[in-house]
Amino acid sequence: MPDDREEKSVSNTLKWQDVTLPQSVTESDLDAVILSALRKDWCKTAMIISRTRNDYEARAISFDLDIIGARIQALADAARIESQGNLSMWRHSEVRLRQN
Repeated sequence: MPDDREEKSVSNTLKWQDVTLPQSVTESDLDAVILSALRKDWCKTAMIISRTRNDYEARAISFDLDIIGARIQALADAARIESQGNLSMWRHSEVRLRQN
């Protein structure tokens, strides 16, 4: 019988300090879009990346998903959002708005 469990693998190794944003996107704008995609309940990192990408695509702006993943990691490292799991494994980690 085949094993139906998904293999856990790293989705992203890009670090925020190595990112170059598209000229039409600022760090604060990206933060605002990511934060608007988050909820108070835990959500898969992959879902937040997808929501963020969709927001930018609606504005005809496209860039690598790794950039969004790297920014989510930076926001978590700065304690601006909460996370659980290894954020480089998008489908196996979760994020949420910071609980006060």
